Formats: sequence, C-alpha cells, structure tokens
Amino acid sequence: MNYLEPFNISQIDFNKIVYPKSKNGNTKKLILIKYNDKSKLKNFVFQTPTLLNIHKPEFNGNYADIEIGLVGKETNKVKKFINFLNELENKIKLDAQLHAVNWFNLDNDNQTINFQKIIRESDEHSQGTMKLKIIKNYDFETILQLNNNKRIGLDNIPNDSWCKMILECFGIWINSNNDFGVFFRPILISFTPKEKQVYNYKFLEDSDDDNNVDIPDTEMNENIFMKIESQQLNNKPLNDTTSQLEYNDIQNNNVSQIELNDENLLNIHIDTKYSSDSETEESEYDGQAIVFNNIDVETSNN
Repeated sequence: MNYLEPFNISQIDFNKIVYPKSKNGNTKKLILIKYNDKSKLKNFVFQTPTLLNIHKPEFNGNYADIEIGLVGKETNKVKKFINFLNELENKIKLDAQLHAVNWFNLDNDNQTINFQKIIRESDEHSQGTMKLKIIKNYDFETILQLNNNKRIGLDNIPNDSWCKMILECFGIWINSNNDFGVFFRPILISFTPKEKQVYNYKFLEDSDDDNNVDIPDTEMNENIFMKIESQQLNNKPLNDTTSQLEYNDIQNNNVSQIELNDENLLNIHIDTKYSSDSETEESEYDGQAIVFNNIDVETSNN
C-alpha cells in the first residue's frame, strides 16, 4: 500500500490555500479547503507535534470529542505549531473578508460575522487547548492507535496521555447567524501513555551499621512488666527468687494527631455545542471585535 505524507507545517505557504467549492446543509454551509501544490489541488493535511490528550473522549451524537492541550515533550516544536495555527487563523479571517458577500448572509441590518478561535483559552493550560471530533461515518473514519502500532477503539483511549496526530484542514463551517470557524478532520491519532517516573536509588554503605542494635517497638501490655522488689531499691543484692509479675501504674503518653486535608482541584470544562451534520461545530460568541472594511468580525474565546 502506498502512503501519502502530510505537509510539513514549516513549509506551508498560506497563499496556496484555495476554496474550490461549498456545500450547503440544512442549517450550515461548508466551504471546502484545498492546498495548491505545484498546480495540483491536494487535501490540506499536516502533522502535529506530540501533544497532551487531557480527557477521555466525550460522545456527542455521531461523534466523540477530545480536548488536546497545547503542551508537549518538545517545547520548540509546540511553539512552532501554535504559531502555525495563529497564522492559519489570520489567513481564514482575511479570506472571510474577501469572500464575505458570497459566504455570509449579509444585509443592511446584519453586517457582523463571528469567528470561533482555533485555540481555546484554558485555566489549566496557559497556551490553550484544541477540541477535535473523532469521526466514524459512511465515508470516513478516524484511525486510532496505541503507541503508533496497535489499533484501538474509543473506549481504549487513555486519558492524560501523549498523542501525535495527522489532521486535515477540511473546511470552514458557517451557520445561519454568520458564526464561522475552521473544521479539522483527524485522519490518524496515535496515543502513548505517559511514562512513570522511576527513581533508581540505593542505600549508601554505612560503616556504623554493625554497631547499631535494632530494637523493635514493644506492645504496651500490662502482663509483661516485672516489678523489682524494694530490696533492689535499697541497694541490696537482688534475690532472683523474689521477683514477681504485676502491673504498676503504667501511663501512656498522649499522641497528637495531625489531620491532613486534601485540596481538590476543579477542572473547568468549556461546554461547546457541536453539529452532527456536515461535520461542523458551533458555539456562543463574545469577545473582541475585528473590523474587516465595513464588516465587524467578532472573535470568540469559547
């Protein structure tokens, strides 16, 4: 079998992104995205660095959502990937200005289009996260692997694990309210459980070990104490035959107890609505406004 290779993000020319056609659904429109590579239109497919899969997948209709933290083993590669996503976002917003009349439902009463950011803000991950849909339908299925080898199902995806992905920048989704964003279609995702930290320590050689006597703690029991008769207290020789066993006012010291309270960490999850048709997604929007000529483009942080 011949395998295709994804584009290297460091070699992508954003001016070669083209929009050959659009598809209309019941409530949404999808603007397809292709990449012009040497005068041939190809799928806009690229590879991510190793990133962090945060949670188990969440089922949403015909899809399953996963949230990817933009943190990885190699900091420089993650930074380059974040820059790539930001440049792609700027390109999409610029092209939305150029094609606004054909893409959006604009009139005298509605001149605003709302863009959903690719990178989502996160309280836990300072560089943000991405949400992706794992797809399985009649004409496409996301391939899931463990350790880049064994194929697995959705139930076997490990949470809090590393993952590397091949993504397709498939299209731009637009709904009837002129909300729009980029739809990424995961082609291949390989998960790798995090390595456990192993501490390989050994004891130091101690020359004093032979001189130490290990005396284990003895249970405090009234039946094992022997009282010495008064003749010993008077410095008289102890008659071995006069000793007797009895309990004599043994008091235990009070031991203070320290109560430890565990601090619970609250994971804040952004609940975003997704569509199960046309493989698109949508959410509520707020945030800063970006002006495209006479068109206001509001950027959502959700």
